Amino acid sequence: MRANWSKRYLKAAVLGAAIAVAGCAAKPLPTDGSSWNTHLGDYGRTNISSGKAALPMVVGWNKDVSKFTFLSPFPDEQLSTPAIHKGRLYAGSTNGYFYASDLASGKVYWKFNTKAPIEAAPTVSDDKTCFGASDGKMRCIDLEGKLLWEFQARSEILSSPVIKDGKVLFASSDDRIHALDEKTGERLWTYSRGVYKTVTPRVYASPALTDNGNVIYLFSDGAAVCVSAVTGKEVWSKKVVKEFEEAIPPRRTPLASSGAVYIIDGNMAVVALEEATGEVKGIYNIIKATDFVVPDGRTIVIAGEEQAMALDRTTGALLWKKPLEHGPVSSVFSAGGYLFVLSNYKKAPLGIDYFAKDTGYIEALRLSDGAHEWGRGLGSSISADASSAFERVALITNDGKLTVLEPKD
Repeated sequence: MRANWSKRYLKAAVLGAAIAVAGCAAKPLPTDGSSWNTHLGDYGRTNISSGKAALPMVVGWNKDVSKFTFLSPFPDEQLSTPAIHKGRLYAGSTNGYFYASDLASGKVYWKFNTKAPIEAAPTVSDDKTCFGASDGKMRCIDLEGKLLWEFQARSEILSSPVIKDGKVLFASSDDRIHALDEKTGERLWTYSRGVYKTVTPRVYASPALTDNGNVIYLFSDGAAVCVSAVTGKEVWSKKVVKEFEEAIPPRRTPLASSGAVYIIDGNMAVVALEEATGEVKGIYNIIKATDFVVPDGRTIVIAGEEQAMALDRTTGALLWKKPLEHGPVSSVFSAGGYLFVLSNYKKAPLGIDYFAKDTGYIEALRLSDGAHEWGRGLGSSISADASSAFERVALITNDGKLTVLEPKD
């Protein structure tokens, strides 16, 4: 046991030195005011960064945030997306710690121990960050690492909250949406789907907030439900998935934009619903979708298992279709005129299939025509979404590496 502890201590010391060196050579952040303060970038869950992107990218720094397990070759899958706000990176891990770090250098300002795996993405405002964990607690911490309050739900929390108009809105995995007082954490209302199943799938999804102040969420019974953020009353409900065959992929978080709600249905087609009524406005089913973005008023870009395409949302016309370097796709996001695609594939050392393992990959395609611009391996498979701001991309791979990519030059 002492030898094992010594190796771990040495690993931590080396890692700390590496981060210190990275901090000395850290590139300054651009002053573009961009942020990615919640799951999928904003409360509409659009997966679009307002900042620029410069290619190619290299690893600026990384930090091991994996859970220590004695002689276990299988680390816990990482599912929490980092948040970026005012030059800081906020990230939770299955090791139970929540970290606040400098985005440019990786310097850790503080960490908070929840003593429970964190699989939900945090949300950061100007004075606090809120996040859920597998112990069913929604925690609210100030930006110096002090616990302000916590709320105990009846089940684990796999969703990222919305902090808006004095409320913290989030979903728990027992098919409930909660509204808490932002200052005190006291419950204001709870919407219950009223669905009971002996075995309920783990749906990794976050509620989306519409322009009209309604909350959209996809429940474990496959129904997309619109709820008033003010009263907690149901506005409409629409069955879009018959049965969940797998939790991830495809994307299960609704996207709210310009009066429409976009959801991947049970046939893996992207369905556009009217925000006010839930009526179907359009169906995009040329390929089976894993993830998608709506980058402008005209286009929807969809990533399937091993390809991506852009469609005209009004006419359905195909604008471009391109194969991806690797697949299957895990997730996508848009930044600086590019579609960034995260994927996993089998990599066999020396071409020996027996030793093949899943590894992650990130590539960038031009949104205008789908042309491939850049790509690089991630060293480990990836399940969590990435975040992008200040010309950086932040992500956590399944081997527990919190990684920030930055422009090479």
